[in-house]
Amino acid sequence: MKSRWLVATVCAGAVALTACGGGDADGGSGDDDDGGALSAGDAARQGALATPAPPSSGEGAVSGGIGDEPLSAAQTARKIIFTADLALEASDVGRAFNEASAMARTSGGYVEKSQFAVGGGSDEERTASLTIRVPAQNYESLLASLRSVSGARVQREGSHSNEVTEEYTDLQSRQRNLERTEQQYLLLLNEAKTVGDILTVQDRLSGVRSQIEQIQGRLRVLDDLADFATVNVNIVPLVARAAGEGNGWKLSDVFVESWEASFEVARYAAAAGIVALVAVVWLGVPVAAFYLVARRVRRGHAAGGVTSG
Repeated sequence: MKSRWLVATVCAGAVALTACGGGDADGGSGDDDDGGALSAGDAARQGALATPAPPSSGEGAVSGGIGDEPLSAAQTARKIIFTADLALEASDVGRAFNEASAMARTSGGYVEKSQFAVGGGSDEERTASLTIRVPAQNYESLLASLRSVSGARVQREGSHSNEVTEEYTDLQSRQRNLERTEQQYLLLLNEAKTVGDILTVQDRLSGVRSQIEQIQGRLRVLDDLADFATVNVNIVPLVARAAGEGNGWKLSDVFVESWEASFEVARYAAAAGIVALVAVVWLGVPVAAFYLVARRVRRGHAAGGVTSG
């Protein structure tokens, strides 16, 4: 008799677990489904199992009979992920890189990853990039500091934010429902008598625990992304751009450019002359032949006219 009650209760818990996994995504309806699973568990305990009451909330257990307990201020806080991209042009890339790294530490953050490259072995071709993680409350002040890096100017800047409050709240609701279901399975496991019943409950319990750990891992990731904003900084040399701008109009530069351009013009003119010569050779032969034939024909007509006269 107890085995039948145990199997029935396990099945009811499995149904409740399935409802919890899908109900919260639709707006938190998993709490009501979980309440139904508790009723089935209570009925089983009243009929045959007579299990002890679950531990109180003061001992660290989650209450099994209330599905909509109030959330704390920390649980209801908004979760927003901030990300910024900043491109700087610096007269000294190395100094700007070190200064940006120091600003990250001063703001309470850290450099998550960085890269420093020297292109072609020249100091003027060095580039650097770094990814900074900074507490969200210091995000704006760090950006302001990076804009004022010595010997650098902002080439490009962009930022965006992503609010994950709804996802975070849904995950918390699913975790609470799964933890209540876990408590029910633990109570049933204590009352299981046969090997089959024990294995059945343990299998359900392992599935619930696996889902709880996945949710906890995702919550930790969201906490980290929301608590620490991300700033991606790219630094390129200012020297190359300054050299390209020049110091104004110079007669010598104009002369040199004109002289080089004249060679190009002469080369194209010579090529055009060669093409014209080849065209004359190919077209001259048939034109000359046609001219000779026409001339002979005219002479023949002229001679025939004189003879007949």
